[in-house]
Amino acid sequence: MKIFSTITLLTTLLLSVSALLLPIYASTSVESAKWDLEPVSLYYSGYEKGTEIVSVQQSTLRAVLSNFGTGEVDVLDITKPEKLRRIARFSLGLSQGEELTSVAFHPSLDLFAAVVDVGVKRGRLEMRSASTGELVDKVETGFGSDAVVMSSDGHLVMVANEGEDFWFDQQKKQFFKARGSISIIHLDQNGQVEANNNLKLADVTTREGFIIEEKGHFLEVEVDWNGDGKINKQMDFDGNGLIEDKKVSLGHFEEAEVFGNETKGERKILIPITSHSPNLLEPEYIAISPDASKAYVTLQETNEVAVVDLHNEKVMGYYNMGVTEHKADLTDDGWVHFDQSIAALREPDGIALTADGRYFVTADEGDTEASANTAGQTLSGGRTISVFDAKTGKFVGDTGNQLDEMAFAHHLYLDSRSGKKGAEPEMLVSCNLEGTPWVAVGMERSGAVMLVSLADPEHPKVEALGKIPGEDAKSPEGIAHFMLGEDHYLLTANEMNGTVAAFKIVRKESGAQH
Repeated sequence: MKIFSTITLLTTLLLSVSALLLPIYASTSVESAKWDLEPVSLYYSGYEKGTEIVSVQQSTLRAVLSNFGTGEVDVLDITKPEKLRRIARFSLGLSQGEELTSVAFHPSLDLFAAVVDVGVKRGRLEMRSASTGELVDKVETGFGSDAVVMSSDGHLVMVANEGEDFWFDQQKKQFFKARGSISIIHLDQNGQVEANNNLKLADVTTREGFIIEEKGHFLEVEVDWNGDGKINKQMDFDGNGLIEDKKVSLGHFEEAEVFGNETKGERKILIPITSHSPNLLEPEYIAISPDASKAYVTLQETNEVAVVDLHNEKVMGYYNMGVTEHKADLTDDGWVHFDQSIAALREPDGIALTADGRYFVTADEGDTEASANTAGQTLSGGRTISVFDAKTGKFVGDTGNQLDEMAFAHHLYLDSRSGKKGAEPEMLVSCNLEGTPWVAVGMERSGAVMLVSLADPEHPKVEALGKIPGEDAKSPEGIAHFMLGEDHYLLTANEMNGTVAAFKIVRKESGAQH
């Protein structure tokens, strides 16, 4: 590491720790409390990986945990966060080709929702007993069913159906995919399905700001191009008998030309992000407003958030997430120095609303790949946490490069990530600490959780980092917040090492350092 970089980074961190935060709800200017993250326990599922989504029922202090690899759901006792205990494990009895993608605990009933992706067929939502695992009810969802969330009263369930699978017609030389959608499911007082609406997303042609910013970006997708029933890691696309590091034209997706690289094979076929295709709208994650009147849905690939009117069950419009500009390290060269300028599409993954519904906050992970040959091309993934006005969609503020800098300060930033979206914020959850809004975000590539203060929403401040115990790969995916008395806790589901980590949010002693 260069000495000048170390001095600059330490100076930045010391200034951020000492900065005064102005609570948005306070009538007078007072210093906001400082908080830290203390790891308190680690639950082992018994599997090497697969623990992806965790959801808490605050009223009983239980959590449900999904394992995508085994199709099982664990129910955990979290009354003693320092020793998470499994109460039960239920197999959903999935068929070949089906995958458990998400779970959500009902806020009051002894039920959890489980989402099953069925590949090229429509998925389904299952409502199951949290005590016995018994199936209570089920309903068909959309294609590529993934994230599931519930309203605070438990009467509304929403599922983000990504519809991300592509297939190839050899005769027509055309690529096709199913359209993404949003399932809006109403439950009765017993948790059984009353009504279901699979809401399609509107066409993209009239959405302002979409065309210019998405040119030159590609989805990297797996496609069985040659129809042999498997995904080949290398492929002689042009049939000349050689595997070469070159782009080959494979056909078209709608009107856009699709390419493949023979050394990457069918694993990473490049689908252009175009300005006219409703099929490229892939709902990623959903946040429901406190009064359940609206929902905010991230469309990661097209760098947008869709706003859904839940009373009329219609898409009201789309907020373009725009471009973030700040300093970053963009080169994997053995040195870490955050002195290069980055302009990047935010492309958010996780989304959360503040408790009062005033702001929505996004974790700007990134998902597309930019063409290196396009002049002035923006990159993919903001490497930021961004705050937006929920009523207008107006950008309020973001964290700049604070996430990567904090990871680096804790020796958790890999230079190999510099050219690949950095430490990658994944999912986040919001909470109020002594009346001030905060968010906690899982950092997929640094194996950590970070706390971000929204005391000044125009200048969100990364205040603390909690490292997930252990030295192996972790990749925190799901994250949940709960309270035990007056104490705040976080759970992260770490999909690459089969664990759940528990953190306590503790008040930092005056003068304490990171």
